[in-house]
Amino acid sequence: MAEENPYDPPKHAARPAAVSPVPLLWSMATVFVSAFVGGIMGTGIGVALGSLVPEYYRSVFPRGDDPTFDPVAVGIGQGLTQGVVFGGIVGLVIVALYYWYRLRSAVQSEAQN
Repeated sequence: MAEENPYDPPKHAARPAAVSPVPLLWSMATVFVSAFVGGIMGTGIGVALGSLVPEYYRSVFPRGDDPTFDPVAVGIGQGLTQGVVFGGIVGLVIVALYYWYRLRSAVQSEAQN
């Protein structure tokens, strides 16, 4: 009598479906593109603030009264970093909402069957 290996899957078990990397790539691309767009928009806002209202950055930073202080350069740095962070957060929220929607519609369609 031949013994069966208890660690083998049952013969009637279905094969698991292949996992596609497309959703992961889509999620990563959404976050990166959102962060990139946020960085561009933040840089634009920082340049506008630094050139049109330079006293804003001069009043915010302790060394703003220094003659070598460049409010446009500070605006570029502040706008870029804050825009990238904000854009990345927006991208993460978009991805989370997308997967939440997919999960809810899958549960609803399963409940209807």
